[in-house]
Amino acid sequence: MLRATRVLFSASLLNKSLPASAVLHHTKPADTVKPAELFGSAKKAILIGVPGAFTPGCSKTHVPSYLEHYDKLKAKGVDLIGCVSVNDAFVMDAWGKDLDVQDKIMMLADPQGKMVKELGLDFDASAALGGHRSKRFALVLENGKITKEYVEPNNTGLSVTLAENVLKEL
Repeated sequence: MLRATRVLFSASLLNKSLPASAVLHHTKPADTVKPAELFGSAKKAILIGVPGAFTPGCSKTHVPSYLEHYDKLKAKGVDLIGCVSVNDAFVMDAWGKDLDVQDKIMMLADPQGKMVKELGLDFDASAALGGHRSKRFALVLENGKITKEYVEPNNTGLSVTLAENVLKEL
């Protein structure tokens, strides 16, 4: 039985890289990045996935936890933090400005959910968010390889993927 109070590690993605074919959008649709290359160039990075920009849990708790613990994460060697959601680039850019992430968190759009689906980190959120969305997750990558994977047991909760939990394991 999974309990939401523990940090969950899944063997499914450990030691794997982000999909080489994946393309995410940064500030606009033409501003694309290949996450395998972006996160592969970082010695230590964190990629968080959220169900939706501007949603209460994502805006008030999840992403702010990474802003709050930013200095501690940097002190543990994290040199890149990214946030991905199944939204368009304009929404992610506006959300990043609203949260005042500055250059601390790179806001990334997976407009059709291709990358999160390829990772097996998508779920059907049609009833609440209109389609498939990203599960709430946090991946720690070292030199492009996933070394830790945190996924909320109910896809959207706010327990195992918060920065303070990830920080304990770095």
